[in-house]
Amino acid sequence: MELTEKQILEQRYFEQFVQHYPVPAGSVEYSDKPDVLIKNGERKLGIEITHLYKLDGRDNTSEQKQSAIRREVIALAEQLYLSSGERKLEISFDFDPNIPIKRKNIKKAAKSLATIAKEISSERAGHSSYKAFESMPELRFLYHDGKEYAGSNWRLQQGFDVPTLAITRVKFLVAQKIEKLKSYQKCDIYWLLLIVEFWDPSQDQDISWPEGERIGPTPFERILIYKPAFEQVTEVI
Repeated sequence: MELTEKQILEQRYFEQFVQHYPVPAGSVEYSDKPDVLIKNGERKLGIEITHLYKLDGRDNTSEQKQSAIRREVIALAEQLYLSSGERKLEISFDFDPNIPIKRKNIKKAAKSLATIAKEISSERAGHSSYKAFESMPELRFLYHDGKEYAGSNWRLQQGFDVPTLAITRVKFLVAQKIEKLKSYQKCDIYWLLLIVEFWDPSQDQDISWPEGERIGPTPFERILIYKPAFEQVTEVI
C-alpha cells in the first residue's frame, strides 16, 4: 500500500526517534490509528505520533493563526502605502506575541502600519525602532535600510522566546488520544509520541518535564516528547 504524505512524515520522525530512544525489537509496520506498529511474536506495540503545539490551532491567539494574520496585515499595508505614491522601501516587521491581532481588525491594523511606514519613509539613512507604538500596540519592531528598491518587499521578521513546556496542552492531547484509542487497532501496548519542532514557533518550547508534575493513569505505557533537532526525548511522568 502506498503511504500518504502524512505517513511518510511520521515514518521519518519514527526513524529519527529510534536513533535517540530505545524501542522494543520487532518488525516495524507503518499504519494508521496508531501510526507505527512493532510486532514481536504475538505481542504488538502501537505508537501514535502527533505534534505538540503550544496552543490549539483554532485559537485566534495561536501562532498558527497569528502568523497568517500578520502576513495579511503586512501585504495589505504595503499596498496602501504604495498606492499613496510613497517611495519603495524594504521593511521588516516584528509583532508582540502577547498582543494578538484580531482577524476583524486586519484592515485597521494595515492602515496603522502603512501610516507608521509613511512617517519613517523619508529617513534615507535607514530606520530601526524597537518600542511600543502608540498607534499600533501590536507592532514591536520595524527596520528599513533607507534605500529605495524597484521591487520592494515588506516582510515578517518575527522573533520568539522559547517558553517552558505547555503542560496544559500535553494533558489535553493525552486526554484527546485516550478517547481516540477506542477506535484504534487492538495492540498489547500503546505509546504516545509528541513531536516538537524548534523551527516552528507554534511548537517550539522547552520539553523538560517539571519536577512534581504528574499525569494520572492512562492506557499509554509511555508518553514521550521528542525534539528531533536537539536529539532530546523527555518521558512524561
